[in-house]
This record gives sequence, C-alpha cells and structure tokens, in this order.
Amino acid sequence: MLLLNRSVKLRLAASLGICIAMLFIVGGVGLYCLSDTKAALERTYEGNVLTLKDLSQIDRALLSNRVKITAEQRDRNPESARATRQEIADNDALIDAAWSDYYPQRLGGPQEREMADAFIPALANLRATIAELNTAMIGNDFDQARTIATTTLRQQYPAALGAIQQLIERNSVQAAEAFEGAVSEYEWSRNVVVGIMFGSLVIGVLVALWLIRGIMTPLGKAQAFANAMADGNLNNTINITCKDEFGVMLRSLQAMEVQFSRVVMNVRDNAESVSTAADEIAHGTDDLSRRTQEQAASLEQTAASMDEITSTVRQNAENAAEADKLVHDVSLRANAGGEVAGQAVKAMEGINASSRKIAGIVGLIDQIAFQTNLLALNASVEAARAGEQGRGFAVVASEVRNLAGRSADAAKEIKKLVEESIGQVDTGTELVNRAGQALEEIVDGVERVTTLVGEIAVASREQSQGIDQVNTAVSQMDGVTQQNASLVEESSAAGRSLQSQAAGLLKEVSFFKGAATATDATRIASAVSTPSAATANPGASRPASLQRPALKSSAREETVEEWSSF
Repeated sequence: MLLLNRSVKLRLAASLGICIAMLFIVGGVGLYCLSDTKAALERTYEGNVLTLKDLSQIDRALLSNRVKITAEQRDRNPESARATRQEIADNDALIDAAWSDYYPQRLGGPQEREMADAFIPALANLRATIAELNTAMIGNDFDQARTIATTTLRQQYPAALGAIQQLIERNSVQAAEAFEGAVSEYEWSRNVVVGIMFGSLVIGVLVALWLIRGIMTPLGKAQAFANAMADGNLNNTINITCKDEFGVMLRSLQAMEVQFSRVVMNVRDNAESVSTAADEIAHGTDDLSRRTQEQAASLEQTAASMDEITSTVRQNAENAAEADKLVHDVSLRANAGGEVAGQAVKAMEGINASSRKIAGIVGLIDQIAFQTNLLALNASVEAARAGEQGRGFAVVASEVRNLAGRSADAAKEIKKLVEESIGQVDTGTELVNRAGQALEEIVDGVERVTTLVGEIAVASREQSQGIDQVNTAVSQMDGVTQQNASLVEESSAAGRSLQSQAAGLLKEVSFFKGAATATDATRIASAVSTPSAATANPGASRPASLQRPALKSSAREETVEEWSSF
C-alpha cells in the first residue's frame, strides 16, 4: 500500500488490474455455469430425448403391425397377407435399428436395464406369434389365424407394449429430473454471479473513491496555488503530503513560483534600463531621420535630372533607329532599281539581236525580188519569141516584174528603217548601261550610309540602355533612401513606443506582490536543492546581479548593430 501511494501510475494500474480481475472472475464463473448447463442439456438430449425418440418409433412400429394384422383378418385375402408380411418385416427392421441405437449405450441405470431386458423376450415371442399368424393367413387358414390372434397374440402384445411404455415413462421421469436439476443449478449460478457482481461493485466504488481522493486533493492544492498566482500573489505556501507524481508537480510549482519571482524582479530592473535606452534611441533616430530626408531630397533631384537625360537619349536612339530603317528601305529600293536596269539592258540587247535578224530577213526578201525580176524578164523574152501564143504569158510576166520591183523598193525602205532602229537601240543600250553603272554606284553609297547609320543606331541604343541602367540604379537608391527614411521614422516611433511600453511594463510588474519575500535565501536554496526545479530551469541558480549586466550588454550590442546597418 505504501508503494502505491508513491506513484499515480501504480495506483491507476492496480485499479485497472482489480477491475480486470473482477471482470475475469465474473466471466469465469459465468463460463463455468454455462458449461455445466451445456453438459446437463447434452445428458438430457442424448440420454432421454433421443431415447424417447427411438422408443416411440418402436412403439409406433408395433402398433402398425397390429393394425395390419387386424386388417388382413378382416379382408381374408392370402395375396394381401403376403404383402402384409413384407410390411411387417420392414417394421421389424425399423424396430431393430431403433433398439440397437438405444440398447445398451443409452440405458439410464439398473432399473431401466431390467425393463429393457424384459422387453427383449416379449418382442421375440411376439414376432414368432406374428410369423405363425402370417403363415396361416397366407395358407388361407383364416380361422386358425383368428384363433392365434384372439389367444396368444392378444396376451403377448400388452406385454411388449407395456415394456415399451414403462421405458418411455422412465425416460420421461429422468428428463423431468434433469430439468429440475438444471433449474436448481441455474439458481445457484445466478446467486453466485449476482454475489460476485455485488462484491465487484463494492470494490470498484472503494477503488474509485481511493483514486478520486488521491488525485483530487493535490489537484485542488495546485488549483488554489495557480489561482493565487493569477491574483498576483507570489508568496504562497503549499502543504505537500503526497510522495507521488502529484507531489513532484506541487514541488515543481513551488520552484516555479520562486523562479517566476526572480524573473519579475529581473524584468522590473530591465524595464528601467530599456526605458533609458529607448530615450537614447529616440534622440538618435530623430537626428538620423533628418539627415536621411535631406539625402532623399538630393537623390530625388538627381533622379529627376537623369529622367530628363534618359528621355533625350531615348529619343535620339529612336530617331537613329528610324533613320536606319529609312536608309535600309532606300538601299532595298536602289538594289531593286539596279536589278530593273540590268533587266532593261538585257531587253535592249535582245531587241538589237532581233533587229539584226529582221535586217537579214529583209536582205533575203530583196534578193528574192531581184531573182523574181530576172525570171519575169526571161519570161517576157520567151513570150515575145512565141508571138501571139505568148502574149498572155507576157502580160503576166510584166505584172510579176512590177510586183518584184515594188517588193524590192519596200525591202529597201524596211532595211533602211531597221538600220535606223538598230542605231537607236545601240544608243539606248549605251544609255541603259550608263544608268545601271550609276545605280550601282548609288547602291554602294547607300550601303555605306546604311552601315554608318546602323552603327550610330547601335551606339545610341547602347547609350540609352546604359543611361537606363544608371537611371534605374538612381531610382533604386532613391527608393532605398526613402525606405530608410521611413524605417528611421518607424524606428523613432518604435523607440517612443518602447519607452511607453517600458512604463506600462513597470506598471504591470507592480501587480505582483511578495516577489522580494519569495526570493529570499532560504527559498532559493530549497528550490535549487530540488532536482526537478534544477532540471526545469538550469539558469535559475545564477544571481540576479549577474544576469542584468548581460541583458544590458546584449541590448547595447543590438543597438550598435542597428545603427551600423543604417
């Protein structure tokens, strides 16, 4: 029990173990009772129910044989008697199967064995009498069969059926006794399970009360301690009586109070230091803000000047690019003109060649006209020699000579015109060649101008890009300077806000009471000696006088870094 008081985990584990053990006990007893009930049901089913089934089947078969024999005696038909003998044999087979299933494995004691042994000879005698009666009926001796039925058979049937009925009644009594035993066993099992459940309930309530008392008492102390700290009281006393995890927690809360009191004192001292540093920062940032704004104004003017220069250079670059485009277009057109002039020269050469061919053709026509004239002259001479018979031919020859003369005159005129045309074509060809040479010289000049204008455009574009970069850099410097000015103003406002927050912090820290008393030497020593407190806050063993200069030095270094960044 003392060991359980030292650990909440052990108490919870023990409580859970007790509950699980009680659950297993109740379950085990219930399973045991169910097993007994199952065994009783199996005994009743196998020893009585199945036995009653077999005995009932035997009883029904015997009664069926008796009914069939009685019916045959009434009908007095030998053929029908043969069929009845087969049916009786089938019933005897059913009786034997049922009896072998029952006897001797399901006998319920010596008394039942005596009853079963009495049934065996009675059944044998009955079967012998039935066989004799069937033989008489098949032999058509129904009078003898009637005698047997009214004498021997009437005495043997009650003996066999009575033995079967005694066995049936005996098994019914056994089934009733088994039922009463099962009911008695159920009542005992129910009482035992209810008693165990009641005992488990009592034990569970006691364990729950024990756990609630062990958990809620230290939690109540912790709640009261937390409420006192929330009210600003740092000089609280806790009566720690438990030695488990809750005791460790309460000791940790007590150590936390000591350390928290130390922190409150340090915060109060540091708040005063922060207030002084905030005043210095506010003055420094005001001066820095003024100088930064002056620098921002100068950079803004420089940026405006660079914007004007950039726009001028950009316009020159655009003009140069436009000129480069125009010269390029002129060069393209000059090249096109040179190509057209070359084509014209080729066309004039073709015309000259055609004119010379025409002159040759005209000369050929002149020769043909000359020869035609000679032929016509010869024809006239021959016609004159012929006399009257050649007069018509002479007229034709005269007309041919006239036509040949006219052709020769026309050929001479055409030849003269072609010669004049050849002369003019030669003159045009020379003029076109001169124009082509002039265009080639123009194209060469335009190409040189295009090269020079392209170089000017490239230089203007590079100059514009360079000035754009300079303008961008100045704009960025202007933006950064403006941001610095804004940051300086924010820093100045933050310094003033820090000063007001330090005053508010001092006011808030004054809410806690008993901090000086909580940090006395005795409680510090007890807190440091507690392993949990030392583990939770390793730096708590340092005196406050050693911590405050470090905080001031750190604040001073951060202030120097912020000034150097500006």
